[in-house]
Amino acid sequence: MTQQIPKQIKSSRTNFVNLLFGKREDYSLEHRFFNSVCFFSAWAAFFATITNLALGLNLVLTTITFTAGLLVSFFYYFSRVHKTYKPLLPYFIIVALIGLSIVWFFNSGSEGPVVFIYLVAMVFFIIITEGKIRTLVIVAFILNISILLYLESNFPQWLTYYENDTVKFYDVAITFIFSFILIYFVVAILVRSYREERIITTRQHDEIAFQKKQITDSITYASSIQKALLPEQNFIKRIIPDFFILNKPKDIVSGDFYWIRKVNNYTIIVIADCTGHGVPGAFMSVLGISLINEISTRKEIRKANQALEVLRHEVKNQLRHSSTKYSLNIGMDIAICVIDPDKKTMQFAGANSPLYLYRDDRLIEFKPTRNPIGITPIEIPFQNYEIELQPGDTFYMFTDGYIDQFGGDNGKKFRSRRFRHMLLGMYKKPMAEQAKIMENSLTQWIGSNYHQIDDILVFGFRVN
Repeated sequence: MTQQIPKQIKSSRTNFVNLLFGKREDYSLEHRFFNSVCFFSAWAAFFATITNLALGLNLVLTTITFTAGLLVSFFYYFSRVHKTYKPLLPYFIIVALIGLSIVWFFNSGSEGPVVFIYLVAMVFFIIITEGKIRTLVIVAFILNISILLYLESNFPQWLTYYENDTVKFYDVAITFIFSFILIYFVVAILVRSYREERIITTRQHDEIAFQKKQITDSITYASSIQKALLPEQNFIKRIIPDFFILNKPKDIVSGDFYWIRKVNNYTIIVIADCTGHGVPGAFMSVLGISLINEISTRKEIRKANQALEVLRHEVKNQLRHSSTKYSLNIGMDIAICVIDPDKKTMQFAGANSPLYLYRDDRLIEFKPTRNPIGITPIEIPFQNYEIELQPGDTFYMFTDGYIDQFGGDNGKKFRSRRFRHMLLGMYKKPMAEQAKIMENSLTQWIGSNYHQIDDILVFGFRVN
């Protein structure tokens, strides 16, 4: 029982505060504070009215304080019911300044308690405003008090003074005490609300951090699965002894993939760029790898472009089966090379992905068919190239990530021309050295002012 009582008291206090100033779920911290200022200001005005009546002060002053209480009550009601306060704020400040200015003349000016009320009001308005509005409020208060002091000094006959010092003492003392109590309650509510907001914000931050860690751990584990689907370096080396791979995913998982296999004495090399990057691209890459595994075993497929045609058909079927609302942008750009070591020839077919051949210090570009693997309004048959291989031929297959990367001094794309020139200057070097050159060039190009925008994949190999 001793542990439950404090919780019950705390709960009842919270419910009482929520009842008066609004729940945290419905009102912002600033809005709740505005409600509290209106609420306590209304009670202060009504209390001043009762004090004026008890002390027998000027009837006009009593009427003014009572009217001010009604006006501030209206602001409180409107703010609570309509759940908005910013449109009311300028009117609230204007009404407060006008009311305090009138009270100044009917309550002995600077000798009366209105000075305390001015200070309290200015503190409240400074708290509930921000930026330029807060500056305007401070300027308005200082200007208003300066004008009142000037008028009081030059036109003292305009002021209504206390009948005697006893009435003055009680009025000033009561106003001072009530102003102190008012500040205490409003600030206490503000501090309490701030603490609640901070506790909730901290809790939400911890929950988001925990969820982020879980998601990141899951994606990291998915990355290990995706990497397991890609052929290992030693496996590739047994098939293609002289090669390099530059594979730099933008995120933890990648939408780019490569696939290399020896099938019936043919060496098949595939690189692909799936739509998107990160998780969406990774899902598409897994689909692509599984379909290529299946297609590569079909004996009726004898040409590279036939493999792409079948792959396009299978991808379309999979996308249509997975969703009735498929997108035209879902698919992949892909290049496939099929090497026949007996005939010393190589077939190439590309869907939006070219092949570069460097031979005798010149570039031979095999352009792809301008059609992706996926659902498109118009399907163009994939072209098949047959290349007579010569010793020393160096080939490059790549996705568009390297070429489209922003960087340099002017933040432009790397572009194909610079890419081709870089390859021309290094294609005779050892493959391992070429990989380092490409990575260093990319790092220098991106620099510290830019970041990687897409998955990057370059596969180079040499025929001996």
